[in-house]
Amino acid sequence: MRLVVPALLAALAACGPKVQTTGSTFDEDLGKPEPTVSGDVVVEADRPVAPPGKGLRGGTIERAKLVAVLDAGPPTFLRQIEVTAKMSGERFVGWQLVQLVDRQSPLYDIDIVPGDVLLAINGQPLSRPDQLQTVWDSLRTANAVTAQLWRGEAKFSLDFTIEPAVAPGSAPAAPKRLPPAQLK
Repeated sequence: MRLVVPALLAALAACGPKVQTTGSTFDEDLGKPEPTVSGDVVVEADRPVAPPGKGLRGGTIERAKLVAVLDAGPPTFLRQIEVTAKMSGERFVGWQLVQLVDRQSPLYDIDIVPGDVLLAINGQPLSRPDQLQTVWDSLRTANAVTAQLWRGEAKFSLDFTIEPAVAPGSAPAAPKRLPPAQLK
């Protein structure tokens, strides 16, 4: 249940949806955005906070389980979900959850529902593949995962602590790599 939260958050922001109904345009290709922008993250201060839903919005993630998910990589995790780009006009806003594909997935314990839009993880935007990779890699040494989301006209966040904590300045654990012979 708890081990998949960071992977879900990163996966929602993955390189692309399984179903793409519209073309996407990167932020830097467009002029000034209409909503307020904090870094590359779209923020709308006037949105009310969404009431709690069916699942967890916080808790603790075991680092060993998180690292196992990270070692498997985004593609393995993406088999559990379907997302699409959420646009505001021609501007990318975030990744909208279409459905949870795996009905036995622990993701059902998290307060996310189809239609929710993932804006950022730990304050980092996720509109480009390199941004996803940066966030994915940073989770190895992160002590918390905070996801900013929209649900309809409201906003909410998912806040999870990763334990045990990593001391500041610690080197990230290297992902396990398959020998070249096993990659074929």
